[in-house]
Amino acid sequence: MAYSRNLLNMPRLSAADRKRSFKQDVYGAVARIPAALANRHRLELLDLVSQRPRTVQDLAAEAGVTVANASQHLRVLATCGLVSVERRGTFAFYRAADPAVYRLLVELRAVAESVDGKIASAERRYFGAREPGIPTYDAARDVIADRRTALLDARPREEFEAAHLPGAVSAPLDALRAGKVKLPRSKRYVVYCRGPYCVFADEVVALLRERGLEATRLALGPAEWVAAGGDVTSVG
Repeated sequence: MAYSRNLLNMPRLSAADRKRSFKQDVYGAVARIPAALANRHRLELLDLVSQRPRTVQDLAAEAGVTVANASQHLRVLATCGLVSVERRGTFAFYRAADPAVYRLLVELRAVAESVDGKIASAERRYFGAREPGIPTYDAARDVIADRRTALLDARPREEFEAAHLPGAVSAPLDALRAGKVKLPRSKRYVVYCRGPYCVFADEVVALLRERGLEATRLALGPAEWVAAGGDVTSVG
């Protein structure tokens, strides 16, 4: 009874106060996402787990951070729902929680590129005079639709098996150099990797051209492909 009386005695919020409370709740929840992303290591980790499920040890090694730091960053990303965790025996595998995460990464990068010239400068320093390749989903679909064109995935085999563009063939640089991937000379090759900041496709294109094959880079990875509305497939 005392509890009921306390509820009855609570002051009712005015319409303005209820509106302000609603706005605080909504924007407070939304603000958790950019707050989680406001760290370069967390952004890189999120990009990596958008390629395939990975352990914290694997992520730490590739991102150049300690396992403890990687675990801390992943907890932040998981708390706000950007990554999910899958247990396989004694190992925990982290992955992007939803295709919406891919769209978030693509749009965030696009906004950053449009307002900050440092990104273009960094690309020029690293890649030099880089060919733009095929820049969009629609342009890529038109090119790939030609039966003379073959699609190659230059990422590590594990990433190809987790998710790749339909019809793609796994063709990492090491496998091509070792002659483990046979490529007919009658085909024209479109090569993709992890996305616009990845160099794997550039290296494969250069190798194919050295061998007299026609090749160009697709400036999209699986995350960008899904974000644009495309489908991916997996092995097994």
